[in-house]
Amino acid sequence: MAIGVFEFLLGAVIVGGVSTVLTSKHNLEREKMKARGLSVDGEAVNGVVGDLHSEVSRLKERVQVLEKLVTDDDRRLSDEIDRLRRRDTGASV
Repeated sequence: MAIGVFEFLLGAVIVGGVSTVLTSKHNLEREKMKARGLSVDGEAVNGVVGDLHSEVSRLKERVQVLEKLVTDDDRRLSDEIDRLRRRDTGASV
């Protein structure tokens, strides 16, 4: 089975077209992923970093409280729990 020039050129055009479409789709998906992570001026990154800093600060505070609770005796433990309850109810009011 011999392939003529016309069939060869037609196959080359089809393969080239499919290749171009797939490459374009891949590049578009890559750009979408970049756009989700970064805005043009970096505001999204700054927002995420700020959120992470506040979350870390909050977790550090909780760890400090837990360390105090674990190392104190029973009376101090009870007093600390009461103090935290008063603080939480006062903050939500």
